[in-house]
Amino acid sequence: MFLVVLSGGAKGRVLKLENEGIIGRDPTVEYSIDDPTVSRRHSELLKSESGWRLRDLGSANGTEINGVKLIGDRALAEGDVISLGRVTLTFNSQLAGTVRGTGPASADATEVPAHHVATQQGLSLRLLAALKGENDGAEALAAHALKALLSGLPTAARASMVDWRAGRILARAPEGAEISRSTLFRALSALKSEPKGVVVWMPEQCQQLARTLSVEKVAQFIAVPIDHQVGLLLEGDNGKAEQSPLPLTLGDLEEASLLLRIPLAALRAQAAAGSRKMRDSDLRLAQRIQQRLLTPAPPKIDGFELAMSYTPAMMVGGDFFHIEMHSSDELAVVIGDVSGKGVSGAMYMAYLVADLRHQLKLKVGPADLLENLQRSLNPVLEPGMFATVAAVFVNTRTGMCRVGLAGHSPPVLRTAARKVIEMGLDPGSPVGADRNLQVREQKLALAPGDCLILTTDGVDEGENSAGEAYGKARRDQVLLSCDTAAEINQALRKSLLEFVGKDRSTDDLTIICLGRLRQ
Repeated sequence: MFLVVLSGGAKGRVLKLENEGIIGRDPTVEYSIDDPTVSRRHSELLKSESGWRLRDLGSANGTEINGVKLIGDRALAEGDVISLGRVTLTFNSQLAGTVRGTGPASADATEVPAHHVATQQGLSLRLLAALKGENDGAEALAAHALKALLSGLPTAARASMVDWRAGRILARAPEGAEISRSTLFRALSALKSEPKGVVVWMPEQCQQLARTLSVEKVAQFIAVPIDHQVGLLLEGDNGKAEQSPLPLTLGDLEEASLLLRIPLAALRAQAAAGSRKMRDSDLRLAQRIQQRLLTPAPPKIDGFELAMSYTPAMMVGGDFFHIEMHSSDELAVVIGDVSGKGVSGAMYMAYLVADLRHQLKLKVGPADLLENLQRSLNPVLEPGMFATVAAVFVNTRTGMCRVGLAGHSPPVLRTAARKVIEMGLDPGSPVGADRNLQVREQKLALAPGDCLILTTDGVDEGENSAGEAYGKARRDQVLLSCDTAAEINQALRKSLLEFVGKDRSTDDLTIICLGRLRQ
């Protein structure tokens, strides 16, 4: 089996699959592809008794098969189009196999005149040369291959690649050639009725069809399945249909159909790329909407410095935060994380932020706020989904903080004396995990020079390529090396992203640092 690279930095490469292994940008992996959109260890090829399987390894840009995002592992089928970031490959067997003759006339009845034999011998070379052309357009590539095919078949007037399931033409040669609607209909019907064999319409069948359709002539055609959906249609000239069948052997047909899988894969790759482009556009819009939902912090809070950063693992994510003055002398800081990433997390995140804004208008405390969120969110949560939330209400005159936790890690205190203190607060249960959620209001004090750090679990649980966790020790080292809230926020985010690697999929990452200024 082979993986043929159709697009990306490694375009033109052919990977021969012999052993199980990793596909990735790292030059030490079994199947290395040098392209910046491919992760170091992007996906893994597995071999079983039934064939090859593929699974994603948590890559940053994901893996798709025939335009569908790969979740878990999946068996690979002949002609599958695989997308690793912006690199497109096709999964193909060696150019060998059998094609059997079926249809109105036995393909074995087709005799090839001796003067055509020499012409046929160069057919595969013509096709392969065409497929190595410089034109990057998928339709042009397929049409060029069909044109090369026709050059080796003197009595074939037209060649087409047809989607016999959808009933449409994918590519044709020569350029602008019109295919008889009746011929196309009969060819598509023949492929549907016998998708695993060759269908040959002999001159007498074409004459009978012409009489049935009340037309002067119907061109002879041969329909060859390329795969489970696409076929190759060869037509003779109407003026020659009564003279002789097309001079093709089954071996020629088999070879042509196998070689044409390459431009077919290019057509599918282009369609998949278009689909991805539409999805990417939608995701960029969702990303902008989500960022607007995350209300920016007040520009100035007397006696305090506030710094925050938000980094979704995908274009959209499940982390959220909200910061506003709850009263004239109390600042409300809320941070949370919806289970899951991507679109599902983002949808619940949007719901939570909207409800959170409503709850804050009711002037409730942090514990009541979280219990109200539970009552509102519980009816719409999918089974197994939940959200962890931390609400900290800070008195800007005294530095006293009221804290409510719903399954979220307690905030960490970096004191003015350069010590890191884990606050011994009860994290409680997440929103959605317990129908009768009860949150206990807890308190802590911020002295001048202290800094309170709230994060989502992407900090402590971030892992590098070796599976090693970032951990609290590395976090504390950063906290002790910085002075201001802004420096802590920037340094902590940079340290974490460098540790996990920029091409690895991490959890969503949100960091809020609230420092009380020295008087």
